[in-house]
Amino acid sequence: GSKWNFLPFRPGLVGGHCIGVDPYYLLHKSESVGYHPDLIHTARQVNNRVGAHVAQRVLALLESRGKAAASARILVLGVTFKENCPDLRNSRALELAQVLGTSGARVEVQDPWVGPAVLADSGVHWVERADPGVFDAVVLAVAHDEFRAFDAASVRALLAPDGVVYDVKSVWPRDVVDDRL
Repeated sequence: GSKWNFLPFRPGLVGGHCIGVDPYYLLHKSESVGYHPDLIHTARQVNNRVGAHVAQRVLALLESRGKAAASARILVLGVTFKENCPDLRNSRALELAQVLGTSGARVEVQDPWVGPAVLADSGVHWVERADPGVFDAVVLAVAHDEFRAFDAASVRALLAPDGVVYDVKSVWPRDVVDDRL
């Protein structure tokens, strides 16, 4: 943007303790005085469905390569609610990993900002370092600086033959990814 104080917003997984929650306070107060802010309500509905949409896209990519979800191994990079932050409150990235897990796939998460103890009750499998060459899908869910630094060779090194890459944050070059939000 060329405007002063411009914030370059992009589609993503909207979570956290503020942006993902505060619209509900506004909805409640508005409705208590007789106003029904349909746009705010619809925006929250759309944002709440993004994780499931991404999961469906990843599973469709796998299927297009002849890989059934039940036998797939998926790596989700980043599960905090925003970049370079250890906070998991209302994390849509964590929810994305959990939704992918319900497909029967083996889902592993790598996040340098959280450890296994924090994720113990989440139902996802945390790994400190992802094994190279074994993942049928790699999903960049949270663009931590550590993941932004991956070059094409680093991303491809994680993939099994015919593996797919989904970039939620549109961080990696287009020629590295199979799809993005």
